[in-house]
Amino acid sequence: MPIPFLLDETAYRMGYQRWLKIDYGISPHALWCGRTGSGKTAGAKLLIGRTVLLAPPQLQPVEVIAIDPKADTDFNFLDGLPHFYRGEAAPSGLDYVFDTFRRRQNGEDTSRNLIIAFVDEFASLVNLIEDKKLKEAAQRKLSLLLMLSRSFGVSIQTATQQPSAQTLGNSGNREQYGQVILLGDSGSETQQMLFDADSREAMKAFGSIGGRGVGWCSINGGIAQPVRVPKIQDFNKLHAAIRRGVENQNMRGAFYVER
Repeated sequence: MPIPFLLDETAYRMGYQRWLKIDYGISPHALWCGRTGSGKTAGAKLLIGRTVLLAPPQLQPVEVIAIDPKADTDFNFLDGLPHFYRGEAAPSGLDYVFDTFRRRQNGEDTSRNLIIAFVDEFASLVNLIEDKKLKEAAQRKLSLLLMLSRSFGVSIQTATQQPSAQTLGNSGNREQYGQVILLGDSGSETQQMLFDADSREAMKAFGSIGGRGVGWCSINGGIAQPVRVPKIQDFNKLHAAIRRGVENQNMRGAFYVER
């Protein structure tokens, strides 16, 4: 069952709701982009929380690995959980995600419930790694995860201000994201990084997209559509859902530590 996570902005302006949905069986990875204050972190949190609550039985329990290199207040509600990687611990969080994927790939773990690995501001994670070879190794791990993890029930969800090759690794990495979301008004350079010529023409024709939480989304390489992040009515409920997902991953992590 696809998970609804964004509202069609054209329909919204006409007074009714039409949802855009993510199908984790077809294209599980999501890239959120936008300047500071554009609403990308709120949108990413909403997608994670809705997935934990609404995913079908075959994807349950949804497990979440949360990585916050910025170490700001957006994820304070996860403090103290073992698989919440904050600040300087962020690179080790990416290593854990990769090892979790490898255990499924090599058959050590045969389960296929959904695992969401979320990185809030991937550029900050890369910048925490001073050694050039280790930085390139982190980008290669991201590349392999994007290319190979779908069949093993792993979703990579990334938020970044800088969707450049210098941040994400080779430009082909961007093409592995089934959902590419750009929130807020942005420059032509960023639009060119993320969307094809047909999408950019549609964006130009639409004009200024508006403020926080409104932007563009391309699904599976299709023409970008104007979208809106739904208003979050209850942050406590949302945060509790995300926390539940991280606690689910903690149970798996404890199992492997004990082994």
